[in-house]
Amino acid sequence: MLSKKELEIQVLCEEFYKVLGKFDNVISFEKKIDADNIKSAVEMLEQNYPEVFWLNGYSYSYYENTTKVVFNTIHNYKPETLKKMNTELYHKTKAIVKIANKPTDYEKMLAVHDYLVSHTVYTLPKSEKGRSLPHTAYGCIVEGKAVCAGYSKAFKLLMKAFKIECGICSGIARKERHAWNYVRLGANYYWIDVTWDDPVSQGKVSEFEKWIQHDYFLLNDDMIFRTRKLNKEASAPSCRSVKENYFVRNKLFFKEYQFSEIDKLLSAHSKDGRIEMMFESKRDLQNAVKDLFDKKNFWNARIFEAKNGRKGGSVNYQINEDLYILRIMFKINA
Repeated sequence: MLSKKELEIQVLCEEFYKVLGKFDNVISFEKKIDADNIKSAVEMLEQNYPEVFWLNGYSYSYYENTTKVVFNTIHNYKPETLKKMNTELYHKTKAIVKIANKPTDYEKMLAVHDYLVSHTVYTLPKSEKGRSLPHTAYGCIVEGKAVCAGYSKAFKLLMKAFKIECGICSGIARKERHAWNYVRLGANYYWIDVTWDDPVSQGKVSEFEKWIQHDYFLLNDDMIFRTRKLNKEASAPSCRSVKENYFVRNKLFFKEYQFSEIDKLLSAHSKDGRIEMMFESKRDLQNAVKDLFDKKNFWNARIFEAKNGRKGGSVNYQINEDLYILRIMFKINA
């Protein structure tokens, strides 16, 4: 049950949403509103309504027993411009929802994740005061340009369209501010970081970067917090399960390294020319790399058995040391 203060903040948030939804930016109250409540209501608004992409800070003032709140608009866009942009976001969101409307919630999440990774370029905005479009759901969904805030808001908006519980959290990752999502699937909560599954290219795109990755798709607390810390004020559920983790669900998770398991994967994906797997520990990831590549045991796999007098091929590999993931791309000599 909500406390009196929490209820006041929730009601205030809804009042803000009504005003902003009409593309207005000023609201007045015939009473004095606590500054902390205004702050919390704005934060709740940004968490619950990523479709209100034009919000760019606010100010408030008191006069006798009245409170006036003025919302700043991103890039100082006028209402007519915002209405047009809002329509663009609505139709693009609707189109993505149609594409991602799969039978299960897991499949919907996966389809949305893959769409955003495939259609968005990580784009740092030009130096400017306040927020810019790459920080918004509009920037990610309509323009295909985003930073972590844009990815996480876009994912939240699309989950909202599917009525799937989803939140946005922020904290420090690799010494930088970062934002990502949590979702509920069945009875459990999981973490998703779409941004970190979208490689940032410098110059020529590698073959590994063309491969849609799912390293940060449905992680538990142990996995996600190897790379980040939540902000102290952040509110988030505990994510304990790995049942629906991408690697666990697809039988690509191994408690220990065994060459025989890798050999099976290589044979099963000989036409694909690529495999990936997650290990339970960093030690097993290191054992796999040492055995397969340092000791060159990779070439003893069945797929490289001599055919037509020829044997061998080529191989490249990539690792995620934080999540103990090994990715291998290979080619078999004809």
